[in-house]
Amino acid sequence: MYLSRLHLQGFRTAADTKLTFQPGVTVLVGENNAGKSNVMDALRHVTQPLDPRERSPYPSQGDLHRDGCAEGRHGTKCRTSMDLTVHYSSDNPADLHLYSSAFIQEQNPSQVAKSAPLDTPSTIQYRLSITPPATPLGMARRTWVAGSGSTADRDPEPAARERIRHVYLPPLRDARRELGTTGGARIQHILERLLRDETERDQFLSNVSETFNGLAAEKPLQAAASAVQERLAGLTEGAHPQTAGLGFADATLQSIARNLRFLMAQSGLDPRDLAESGLGYANLMFMATVLTQLEKAAEADLTLLLVEEPEAHLHPQLQTILLDYLTQETNRSQARETDPEGWLGRIQVIVTTHSPHVATAVDPRNLVVLQRRAIPVAATESPRGEEPVRTPAAEEPSVDAEIADPANADPKSLRREPAFITTAVSVSRLALEATDHNKIRNYLNATRNVMLFGQRVILVEGIAESIVLPAFARTLFADDPARLQRFHGTALVPIDGVDFPPYLRVLATPDPDTGQYIARRVAVVTDGDAGRERREALATSRIEKIRQFVTVNGPVEVFPNTYTLEAELLRAGGVNRDLLMEAWKLQRPRAWVEDWAAVGKGPADAQARAMSELLDTKDIGKGDLAQDFLAGAGQPFTSDSFVVPEYLANALRWVTQEVSDEHA
Repeated sequence: MYLSRLHLQGFRTAADTKLTFQPGVTVLVGENNAGKSNVMDALRHVTQPLDPRERSPYPSQGDLHRDGCAEGRHGTKCRTSMDLTVHYSSDNPADLHLYSSAFIQEQNPSQVAKSAPLDTPSTIQYRLSITPPATPLGMARRTWVAGSGSTADRDPEPAARERIRHVYLPPLRDARRELGTTGGARIQHILERLLRDETERDQFLSNVSETFNGLAAEKPLQAAASAVQERLAGLTEGAHPQTAGLGFADATLQSIARNLRFLMAQSGLDPRDLAESGLGYANLMFMATVLTQLEKAAEADLTLLLVEEPEAHLHPQLQTILLDYLTQETNRSQARETDPEGWLGRIQVIVTTHSPHVATAVDPRNLVVLQRRAIPVAATESPRGEEPVRTPAAEEPSVDAEIADPANADPKSLRREPAFITTAVSVSRLALEATDHNKIRNYLNATRNVMLFGQRVILVEGIAESIVLPAFARTLFADDPARLQRFHGTALVPIDGVDFPPYLRVLATPDPDTGQYIARRVAVVTDGDAGRERREALATSRIEKIRQFVTVNGPVEVFPNTYTLEAELLRAGGVNRDLLMEAWKLQRPRAWVEDWAAVGKGPADAQARAMSELLDTKDIGKGDLAQDFLAGAGQPFTSDSFVVPEYLANALRWVTQEVSDEHA
């Protein structure tokens, strides 16, 4: 049993957002403000916390999706409630026999891919409608519907729904504070979970009390009591004489935990105060205390472990180790036998992250990419007392009527602010062929995975292009800081080859459930390899395939050169020839004169062809040549430092166009 789908309608930035989850670990990636935390809060609304002490988020008017309305000016047709719909699936129908009132039939999202067998596993559905309070002191109204809601009682078995729980690990954790002076409450919770048997608890408290009484008999404590007694006697003997003594308060789990602190040190050393540990390891200890709650997962059918930004304070290797540990937790829960009381005890992990290292620790099909999209809506003035007429901006894609045409309470308004919505692309739903999936799984590393975190991507063949493009952008956009910032927000991905299609199928194939792409723009920079017949033919075929992909799918453009990067730098002219010659000298100090004699001083095209042929026969490190080319130009770079080849300039200009230009 696992959470398979989530459909959010009218919840914060999720106007109409659908997500697909995988058994085991699902990682939500995306830029800031994409809506990752909103998804986690929605899951906290639709499931009960495993620890009853945890506070679930309380709905407010601010949770309602705002379709560009001014603050406090919702119209009569604006949303007053939000709908959160969850699907839970299982390949074993017996897992869901207690949820018969919520039973529906649908295709398993994990089997949408062509390579997966087609069948119709069992699925249950719950929909939660929340109407936030109209005033700060009001009460929110929650309505549940199980399955299709076709019965008179739309949620006839609420106790079944409560068998699905969550454990929440918040972001921005202050581990030293949580485990230090305020750590007693967390220690108390752990002790209470371990001492659920009343007889065992009473024996523990009796043992502690006996130990405390023994401590109270120590001479320094007795001496302190005597010192007080001597003075107390003088103060009370004229009335009702009093006797003083020292002892410990009655032993309770709360009083014991209040005086305990978590300690830690590297293995082999005595544990010390957390203040002496680094933030990263202290953060891991905090996680470990939260993960102890998973012992109670055996008393639920499904427990969602919701982890926000696990990478906080962790170096890359620890991030990978953490994700591997969480995966093992889910695997162990799947192997767990059903509890004698009927609990399934399954664990599913959902993680939000900004870390490529975390994102690459799971199979690509376990990734969901969230993005923030602006839907600008124009409004024209209407006669007094009538609703304003609104039309979506011409450049933007159509959206459903509830998003594109809600009423506004202010008929005098001529224009509303753009509405920002969360969109989702679940990689598992892109129907990747098995060969594509294997390639993407092997290709994605912490460098290439950054393409999932932004809206713009430049795919290049190798390291040389990735070295020179940032410098070229700085000079090309020296007088256009907004465009330079958009380049800084672009993922520059060297694929170390020419096999672009698997990347394009991930980045520029629409999610069949949402119609959204991972990338808004993908620029492919590739060599034409002119002058080498077989490679030129292969390059022509490769470029044509990319262009065919563009016409079928979407936001992709190819920017080929004629030869290779180095030859194109030479062909661009200006100071580039001298810069390349000096860089070439560093790699071939004895043979460079002969090499450049072969390049000659003829027409630019002839020089480029000759250099292309040299690169095929000489031992030249292209990455080193690119580094030395830029080093010779000196810094800071200016428009006179070098000449940017036209095909690269075109790629940089195209990929950094404003988002509002995307559909122009």
